[in-house]
Amino acid sequence: MDSAAVKRIACIGSGNVASSLLPALYGAGYKIVQVCSRNLRTAQQLAKVVGAASTDKLTEFNPNADIYIIAVPDDEIENVLNKTTFGNGIVVHTSGSTPMSVFENRGLAHYGVLYPLQTFTRYSVNFMRVPVYVEASDSFATDELMFMARKLSVEVHQITSEKRMLLHIAAVFACNFSTHLLTIAARLLHDKELSYVSLKPLIEEIFERAMQVDNPNLLQTGPAMRGDSKIINRHIKALSGYPLIQQIYMLISESIMSSKEAEAKNSEQF
Repeated sequence: MDSAAVKRIACIGSGNVASSLLPALYGAGYKIVQVCSRNLRTAQQLAKVVGAASTDKLTEFNPNADIYIIAVPDDEIENVLNKTTFGNGIVVHTSGSTPMSVFENRGLAHYGVLYPLQTFTRYSVNFMRVPVYVEASDSFATDELMFMARKLSVEVHQITSEKRMLLHIAAVFACNFSTHLLTIAARLLHDKELSYVSLKPLIEEIFERAMQVDNPNLLQTGPAMRGDSKIINRHIKALSGYPLIQQIYMLISESIMSSKEAEAKNSEQF
């Protein structure tokens, strides 16, 4: 494969990742030849956007592409690999947590991972601002996937499966867990007929600050950071009607206090 030549891409999956990734690749000059998904409606919609054919059958998957992208939930990757025939192109998945070893011993010529570190909704992401992480089976696949990644984003890195897993876990904490904590806050307010809108200036302030530092622990405030056990105990008692939320409050407070102690010990060493 000549990196300067137009590459043909066939994709399995038509969800949030695929619906952002394929238009970005199409816009970067790649030829999308097929979108395959068990949801034929979304496959057809995405295929129309990128000028490709569509199908809902793995038995009809195009085996003549240069790059095959598997953009499905993690639990489905092995199932897709077991049921699909690929040609001599590069087979990649887009998962943060599935190791590249999932491709081993399958007779594939080249394989790898193209992991975009972002939360996706359908057709919504500007890929040029998305960090993209690459891992590949050999130098040929590495060169091709790095070339592709640089067509998509200004921030591209090579990474191992182990580090990619930790990166994905960190992303879950930063994105998924923070969203859930905001959901808990909204529920507590709603149950007392208070408005979530009241928290928005606070949320905006802390996330703006978080974007400006490399160590978010420097921004930590609140009763756990102060070691204010009286306030913490009052909060825990007030949450007696929410046993699961009460446990979350206690665990996070304990984690904040542990982080404070660790920071203090590190400071003493220097």
